[in-house]
Amino acid sequence: MDALLQPHRPNPQPNPRLMKDFGRPQVGASPSCIVLTDAARNYELKTVHYNQLPSFHGSASEDALTFIRDFYGIVQQFPLNDLTEDALRMRCFPYTLKDAAKTWFMTLTPGSLRTWPEVYNKFIGKFYSHAKTAELRRKIATFSQAEGEPFHEAWERFNMLLIQCPHHGYPLELQNQTFYDGLTQTSQSMVDNAAGGAMGEKTAEETLALYEMLGANSQQKSVRGQTPGMYEVNSNAGLEIQVSELAKQVKSMYSMMSMKQNNASMVDEDVHNFEQANAMNSFNQRPRNDPYSNSYNPGWKNHPNFSWNNNQNNFQPIAPPQPKKPSWEDSLDIFIQNCNRQ
Repeated sequence: MDALLQPHRPNPQPNPRLMKDFGRPQVGASPSCIVLTDAARNYELKTVHYNQLPSFHGSASEDALTFIRDFYGIVQQFPLNDLTEDALRMRCFPYTLKDAAKTWFMTLTPGSLRTWPEVYNKFIGKFYSHAKTAELRRKIATFSQAEGEPFHEAWERFNMLLIQCPHHGYPLELQNQTFYDGLTQTSQSMVDNAAGGAMGEKTAEETLALYEMLGANSQQKSVRGQTPGMYEVNSNAGLEIQVSELAKQVKSMYSMMSMKQNNASMVDEDVHNFEQANAMNSFNQRPRNDPYSNSYNPGWKNHPNFSWNNNQNNFQPIAPPQPKKPSWEDSLDIFIQNCNRQ
């Protein structure tokens, strides 16, 4: 009866956990989400291998698909030893992740990924969104050649969209038709001529070969080293430079002509003032309109530079006409005539 009244106590454990153990984190024996085979774990990665591996940080500006292609190309150069290609990728992949990408990788359930396709799908599902797929498919479906864009640049740009979205789902026939529909009328005429006016009689493979041939010909005719898509801009920029230089020359010439005309006008005005002053001085020293004076000259009455009103004492000199300054258009015509003479 007394035993029933006693509180139940658990049997003591061989290695009991202390209270302080509850505050300590425990790390499993295999914290990685990737499960490696024994051969993969024994594969030695050297410093040269680590230095060659690409890095992925998980930023929005990075292209996950481009990173995977780069990763494949580099790992393919490593010796396999006893591993398969997929096993070697699983061995190297964790060392490529940095910053946010590495943080995401550490949150995955330990031991949850046992094959490379599982690792690949997990990574692409995180960093290659469905929204990006939809956007790239839209760009493919609505592709159009820019005005002034060479044929080979349009062809390369269209192929780049296909590469960025390999799961676009468009068959080759639809790809060829979409590219043709997006070409300018000039490029479409070039394709029709190359096909002998019978594009509809070509197979999808023949049409693809035709595009490749036209792209190669366009590449050979293009200016090497010129920035893609900038032909029209560079042409306009050159024209603007020429017009600007011409305007500067015209402005400089017009300024020089204006200075010369101003100087000439000032000289003429000084001469006129001097003559007027002399005339006034002579007039003041002689009898005014005295027809009986020995210095009276009847011809002065009708002189073009002098006039008399009814008041015989009111004398007004008439200034000679001033030379007219040439307009801006006249200056430009003179400049062009001088250029033609040269």
